[in-house]
Amino acid sequence: MGKQHTALGWIALGLVTFACVTSAGCGTDDTPQNASSLDGTTPVDVPPTGGDGNGDGTGNGDGNGNGNGDGDGNGKGDAGTPAPKPEKPGCGQNAYTEPLPTETSLTGVPFSRETAKEFLLTALEKRYPVGKAIVQGGMASPRSTPSGDCVDVFLGNRSSADGVMRSASTAVHECGHFYDLGKSSRDESAYVIRPDLTFMCKAGDTTSRGGKTFARSLITKDAHARKRTPCGGGAKGCDNYANTYLTGQSGAQGYNFVLEEATQYVNSLATALAFKEQYARSNASERDGILTFLWYIERYLAMARTDYPDAYKLISEDACWRQATLSIWDRGWFYLQATKDVPGLGLDDEAIEALVNEPALLAEIDALRKLECE
Repeated sequence: MGKQHTALGWIALGLVTFACVTSAGCGTDDTPQNASSLDGTTPVDVPPTGGDGNGDGTGNGDGNGNGNGDGDGNGKGDAGTPAPKPEKPGCGQNAYTEPLPTETSLTGVPFSRETAKEFLLTALEKRYPVGKAIVQGGMASPRSTPSGDCVDVFLGNRSSADGVMRSASTAVHECGHFYDLGKSSRDESAYVIRPDLTFMCKAGDTTSRGGKTFARSLITKDAHARKRTPCGGGAKGCDNYANTYLTGQSGAQGYNFVLEEATQYVNSLATALAFKEQYARSNASERDGILTFLWYIERYLAMARTDYPDAYKLISEDACWRQATLSIWDRGWFYLQATKDVPGLGLDDEAIEALVNEPALLAEIDALRKLECE
């Protein structure tokens, strides 16, 4: 989903439409299974490690036992989902890393309104090549609309080179949705983290859609929701994202789409870092978006563990879902750490970060990490 000041509803509706077309049904009838946890215990009580911004992350195993990961030798996840590559995210010395955006000069790159798309691709190639790959993947997606590809639809400002760079975060984010959805199928969700790391995980939608998880709207009933109540209009101290993602048809989506949005909000922040000069005179919610979805991930895991044991079993025991969750989490913190001193990229990010770093919620990530690293 794009930032709150852009075309919010369009892609949300598109994601819902895709889910309804490719699944058994729409809406949700999920009810708690009245189990306190998967194994009758609370999350592992270990020191929080996920929220310190130190970039714990993905390793370099190849799924066959080679490299720095611990591949299982047969390329299969714990519950029948093909194992992603690499494995063991955040374990030992496998801290997440990727090349950070550069500050390469764009002087001399030609621009006109008619060639805005070409300018965007060239600017991304020079500053943030991962972003260029994501945009090109989205442009080639079979999910393109009659209105054109993802850049045609979501590159909002073509009036100047500065306008294109300021709109680049939204374009990369939305093209990331097109890219992932184009690779997804009825029962399989794709997450292109970067060109050399893609997760293809199964059964992540709600039970009413043929999956094994529950509607993300249900986290609005947890004890954490009142700490940041839903609102709109960019106000501070409240959740500007809840009304978009946790209500209506969008809220009926499962865990697969929680991770999908988190993936794209990392891309938003990375792209904003690439063009950080465009944020020098006004603030934007680049950091707020990914922090909000890290908070949603923690809360979803907590609710799954206590109320939906089948969903928690899928997320925690299927290697693909566990590794995708940890890799997206770690990549989020990688870019949050990289942008912590960059002005203009947050509106109320410090308040949201404090919620993410609550020990009880970080324990949910630590529990997954322990399962992955043991």
